[in-house]
Amino acid sequence: MNTVRSRQGGFTLIELIVVIVLLGILGAVATARFQDLSGSANAAALEGVTAEIQSASAINYAAAVIPGGPGADVTISVAPDNVCNTVIPGLMQSGAIPTGYTTAGNVAPACAAAGDSVVCVVTQAATTNTSNVNLLCTGP
Repeated sequence: MNTVRSRQGGFTLIELIVVIVLLGILGAVATARFQDLSGSANAAALEGVTAEIQSASAINYAAAVIPGGPGADVTISVAPDNVCNTVIPGLMQSGAIPTGYTTAGNVAPACAAAGDSVVCVVTQAATTNTSNVNLLCTGP
């Protein structure tokens, strides 16, 4: 009589240990990679806000200089020292700068002609990160 032995299938202890070690290494790499994404997220949010202001300023300027166009929504010209605080909310679609951000700046150089620019600084309150934005003047 022939006896057929059936071999039981499965993993050896060494194979299981190798898999566990590899999973541990992958977990350590993934944790380190995704651990500090808040800094990148805050920087991206600040850049988004400044890009929104920059785009609104460009649209406002274009509306002001197109012959027969609708005219500027906000006049950006020689202004008081708080030009950034008074002009930027008018450029925003919501009518205000987003919560958690502040603006500051100066009027140097002042708007001598349409197309000149005023530099404003946008600050993210939570991180004190800053970014510059140029407002295009619509007139002297």
